Amino acid sequence: MNLTQIGKSIKFKAAKALKLKGYGISILVPFHCYDKQGHRAKNWEWLAKYWKKQLPGAEVIVGIDSEVTNNIPFSKSKAVNDAASRAHGDIFVIVDADGYISVESILHCCKEIRHAKKRNKKLWFVPYRKFHRLTEESSKLILDSSPATPYKFSNPPPNETLLNTEIFNGVSGSSCGHRYGALIQIMPREAFEEIGGWDTRFRGWGGEDYAAMRAVDTLYWPHKTLPIQVFHIWHPFLTNNSVSKNRLWENQGSNNNNSLSHRYYLAQSDVEKMKNLMNEWKDNK
Repeated sequence: MNLTQIGKSIKFKAAKALKLKGYGISILVPFHCYDKQGHRAKNWEWLAKYWKKQLPGAEVIVGIDSEVTNNIPFSKSKAVNDAASRAHGDIFVIVDADGYISVESILHCCKEIRHAKKRNKKLWFVPYRKFHRLTEESSKLILDSSPATPYKFSNPPPNETLLNTEIFNGVSGSSCGHRYGALIQIMPREAFEEIGGWDTRFRGWGGEDYAAMRAVDTLYWPHKTLPIQVFHIWHPFLTNNSVSKNRLWENQGSNNNNSLSHRYYLAQSDVEKMKNLMNEWKDNK
């Protein structure tokens, strides 16, 4: 452990001792952005302040993929694992750098997880049932507000024009995101450790959230949801083709994670098959 890590550990323990709001929580944010002045960087600048203002006792850790290059697309899995390796909390909140959710919902999940643990029960969350992608205009309502007193949408939002239509596996609407583990997952540290981290064979956008969710569901315990909404803050699509409507990371081909993601679908609820699938990438790390 280096001096920076020691300092963060001391600060984190002090937050727990003082019972600061969010103590014991590690917010893990996988992030990579070439354009430091672009929309994605500005989104994260606001959200970083939001997490620190709203949960002063939590630690916020930005995970990186040290192998990403101009020819190799970003691996969210590697970034998640990097952040987890530096975390001190008993609860992991794994959230995208453009994900916006009420702090009250985070605290509720953490409270429930800790209560379950005291009763020797297992519990973790994909903590929503409505997933909304905001338009550029509606995202400004958030980004122009103060992270200390952030803008809050009603549930449901009052005007559907605030939202981009979301499609999951051909189903239009906002009610399916939690089925794929998208945007945010909240779990006790031991649930993450049970699966040994996220599969780093996933590179580029798509599939890794779903695979991680199915692995935890199978090897730890099936997740719960909450009857609330989460929001994706707008940014331009990342793609080498300006005409494409696919969500991609830079230098990523379409559908390159589909086959591996499908294998996780086939392995769900089968402990032996899931362990074998997870061990494939661990054995080749």
